[in-house]
This record gives sequence, structure tokens and C-alpha cells, in this order.
Amino acid sequence: MRKKLITLLVTMALGCSMATVCSAEEGQTIVLTDNAGREVELPYPVESCVVALRYNNELIRACGAIDKVISVDMNTAQDREYWGMFDPDNVIGKSQRELDYEKIVELDPQVVILPANGAYEEAAEKLELFGIDVFVISGYDTADFENQVNNIGKMFAVEDSAQEFLNYFEEKLDYIDTQLEGVEKKTVYVEGTSAYSAILPGDPMYNMVEYAHADNIFSLNSENINAKEVDPEEVIIRNPDVIIKLVTPAQALAGTGLYEPPTLEEFKSAYQDIITRAGWDEITAVQNDDIYFMTQFSHGGAGKLVGTCYIAKMLYPDLLPDLDPEEVFRAWMEDFQGFKNVEGHFFSASDLK
Repeated sequence: MRKKLITLLVTMALGCSMATVCSAEEGQTIVLTDNAGREVELPYPVESCVVALRYNNELIRACGAIDKVISVDMNTAQDREYWGMFDPDNVIGKSQRELDYEKIVELDPQVVILPANGAYEEAAEKLELFGIDVFVISGYDTADFENQVNNIGKMFAVEDSAQEFLNYFEEKLDYIDTQLEGVEKKTVYVEGTSAYSAILPGDPMYNMVEYAHADNIFSLNSENINAKEVDPEEVIIRNPDVIIKLVTPAQALAGTGLYEPPTLEEFKSAYQDIITRAGWDEITAVQNDDIYFMTQFSHGGAGKLVGTCYIAKMLYPDLLPDLDPEEVFRAWMEDFQGFKNVEGHFFSASDLK
């Protein structure tokens, strides 16, 4: 603890800025502002960390620093094909909210990386006594994508590869923004993997729709709407132009996705469920078959910017002639994750008839 205090005092004395590397008794450190708005002093470069949340691990892998991750949560490690380098019997807990502090201390990482929707405050308090830093990265937070990729690049000293990754997706966003400036926005109902689970403001998926220049039907007057099970009548009343449904394999842990997509039968079942709901034949999206399906695994790529590209193209195909979401997904999988691209994660209603 004394060494950490000395490091902090030296950092303050030298006037180190948010991303300045400073020399101290323990070696070099870096001060970064995380996704929760906390200024955190970290060892520089970070050589060992444990990470909860698949989206966080994907961002780290995309930036070229996955070799610095020594353990993950079970929600990540369950996907044996995609995360085969991590042992499910040596995880740091089930999820970002259910952590095994004894295991974390045993692993003795320099840093624990958790998302803002995890137990980061509790973790920071419990792990401070062991000299283990806690840093917040929320790989699902589309609005903070640039800051988080920059943080990863800086803390692991992989800034060049992080910048390449950032540039690729920022170019896609810039193109979408330019082409869709002033467009008459279509309205969208986004449903999670459970029936009637609506995406509301504050949900990690909400910004994905906003960035695609669409209006979520629950963007306004959603105070009394239950996100876990919205009243189906409310969807009929709000009459979306487009419906987007998330699907995940039956064997996936709740709220997670897998590299291997659901079966075609699972997608067809999801489609039939939507079009046969009582009264939903009155909805514009159902009448026009403007219903699209993405997996829990695929939509979240690159801070949900993969999903953003697909949604934008689904809604405004003629206005985005140079946007190829299939190529975006391929680049995400092959160029930034190092895995063979896999089909079967995106479908339209016409594919499932």
C-alpha cells in the first residue's frame, strides 16, 4: 500500500495527465479515465489481467492484447470453440456480477477489468488490500467505443493495432451518418431473446438503434414499460415499421451468445412466434414482413457496431449502397478476432419462410 501511495503522490507531483505515463517506485504507471468516469492509475504496460464479459475480451483481442488476459468469467469461457484458451474450471466467477474473489486473489493479476453493469465498486473495495487494480471497460457501450478502444491501446501498449481497429469502424459510422443525414427515421421494435423483452433507454442495445438512425418505439413514454415483458398491446399501438429479434442457441447460458449460431429451426420458430401473436398482424412491420433476426453473439461485435451496420442496411438499403454488413462481420470475425467467419447469425423474414 505504501508503494501505491508513493506512486500516486509522484503522479500528482509530476502533473501527469489522463493518459500520461509516469515513472514511480514500482515502475511505470499510466492514469486513464474508465467507462465509469473513474481516473485509475494502472501499471504500464499491463502484463496480466482478468476480464469479465465477452464483449470486453473481444475488444481486447481486437486490439491485439488477448495474451495479457490470464482468466475470464464463465459467461465467456463457456464458448469453448471461441474462447478455447481459457479454462472453464479456472474462471473468476460466473459473470461480471458474480465474482470469485478468492480465485482472483489466487491468480494475482495486476488488473481486474469489469463492465459498468458489473460489481466493479465492490471489487475495487475488496481487492484494494491485495494491490489489485479494478478498471471499467464496457464492451457493449457503443457511445463510449472510441474511449474504450483508446484505453485498451494505452494500457497494454498496443496503440497502433487499437487505432487500426478503431479506424475501421469509425469509417463505417461516418459513412452511415453522412448518407443518412436528415433521413425520415423508421421506427423499430427490438426484442431480446425472451418473448416481449423490449429494449428500452439505458439498455446496452439502445444506442445501437440510435446510431443506425432509427427511432426505437420506446424511446419516449417508456417510464411505465416493463423491459422484461412489455405489454404486447403496447407494441401494436406504437406500430413499428421494423421488428428486430435476438435469437440465441438453447444451450447458451442465459443472456449470452455463442460462436456457433442457433439452428435454422430455432430462427424459424422465432419468426413464427412473432407473426402468430394475437393482433400483431395489424403491425406494419408484420404486414410488410420487415422482420429481421440477429444472434446474441453477432450483434454485439465491436461495441455493437456490427449490429449497427446491419440495422442501418436493413432499414435504408438504397441509401447505403457502399455499406456491406456481411463484409463488416467478416472483418470483425477474421481480421480482428482471428476466427473463421461463420454464417447463420443474421436472417430476414424472407429467409425463413
